[in-house]
Amino acid sequence: MCHQPVISVIPMVLVLLVGGCLPAGMSDPPAPPGGLESDEFTLVSHGGFDWLDDLLDKNDYAWGMESFRGDEQSTGYIYVATGNAMVSLMSQGMGAMVGGAALGEISARPPEMRRYRPDLGEKVWERVLDYRNIENDPHFETIGFRHMKVYRARSNGVNYLYAATFGKNATLWRSRNGDPMNWELTWQSGEMGSVRMMAEHNGLLYLALANDTPVAGRIGKIWATDGQQFWSVIEDGFGDPNNIGIMSLISYNGWLYAGTMNTAEGYQVWKLEGPEGSTGPNLVVDHGGPSSSNESAVTPCLFQDRLYWGAMIYMLNMLDFRGADIIRINPDDTWETVVGTNSISGYGPGFGHWPNTYVWSMAVYNGWLYAGTYDMASSLTHMVPSLTLSNLPGRLTSRPPNLLDFLLQSGADLYKTHDGITWYPVTLNGLNNGENYGFRTLLATDDGLYVGTANPFTGLQIWKGTAPE
Repeated sequence: MCHQPVISVIPMVLVLLVGGCLPAGMSDPPAPPGGLESDEFTLVSHGGFDWLDDLLDKNDYAWGMESFRGDEQSTGYIYVATGNAMVSLMSQGMGAMVGGAALGEISARPPEMRRYRPDLGEKVWERVLDYRNIENDPHFETIGFRHMKVYRARSNGVNYLYAATFGKNATLWRSRNGDPMNWELTWQSGEMGSVRMMAEHNGLLYLALANDTPVAGRIGKIWATDGQQFWSVIEDGFGDPNNIGIMSLISYNGWLYAGTMNTAEGYQVWKLEGPEGSTGPNLVVDHGGPSSSNESAVTPCLFQDRLYWGAMIYMLNMLDFRGADIIRINPDDTWETVVGTNSISGYGPGFGHWPNTYVWSMAVYNGWLYAGTYDMASSLTHMVPSLTLSNLPGRLTSRPPNLLDFLLQSGADLYKTHDGITWYPVTLNGLNNGENYGFRTLLATDDGLYVGTANPFTGLQIWKGTAPE
């Protein structure tokens, strides 16, 4: 059962912040029959990759992660693309909204891409592209590389690693081998925002566009490419002006599925570009699925012939004290709540911990589905003075917690399931680091499950989970 402290002097507002309990009447699940445990993850990077570069550019989000081997390479590598100084950017953005400053005056830090070189050292990440070589200090306009995707171009048959940016002009880069100085700019949107996700469907690469800035006239768009030509597929947010971004794409059951950002009514899921000339688009889910508080559909993942989708809840709705949900869509487009109110798992929103306001990543590894969260409690613990309180029961058992750590249970959560119904916690405190407030990316490979964190305090981390043979 979930334990809560009885401390009469705690203000009621802090009592409301207690989260993480299983739903009433639901006992802790039995010991899991398999899958990774927290002690089977090894840290394979330094914070922010290296301290000198992190001091300068603040590599704090592992925004993109991909495994890639070029056609002429004998060895493949794990690549990570960064988002930089994100807390500073969010603060500047809110200041611009309040003070009326131009968004163009916001100062970004240049992102980069790195690849893992265990042959050179257990925590060596080689820099392969640095935006300091593309834009000039102090007028950086590109905030980060939002997403990466491997795609063999239909136009010429070459296998490329694609990387999409977020900034004043959303762009798309690619490389045949991922080597330093061997990247080409292949497409520009001409507008502020980002390519949030890419997906291959029927031999084409599709790009989901969202304007991630508080400007008027935002609308979700989808583009497609064969590796040479680019063309627009959706320009009007599926006809709904409240669909201000396309946040995710995935190919499923012969169709291309798209998840939107809709802060007014809750996200929508559409399907289009279907088989045998049927193009849609057809609405599959609306009003945020289980709750209109689910503003964005951000993490699609195929598992056991069903399409799972995690949600995101933004700052204005966080005052609802409600975590994000997970749904799953069946081949006939019926859907059910996996995590949320009246869910098949028994877990409430945010896995019963309301600060889990994003289900930020999902991946399938060795027959298990993993889901990583963003835990807002980590940010809250940095906003309130820390009070030491040792020897309390609770989820933070790896180190002596302070009072707010205990009450808010800070650090990103990672859950796993073998059937989509019964979920087991892998870690509930950011892999023993409460400053890892998000598991931003999950990547399943032949040699392990890689986890990229969001950590604006001491820099991103990359972990590798490998079960013993």
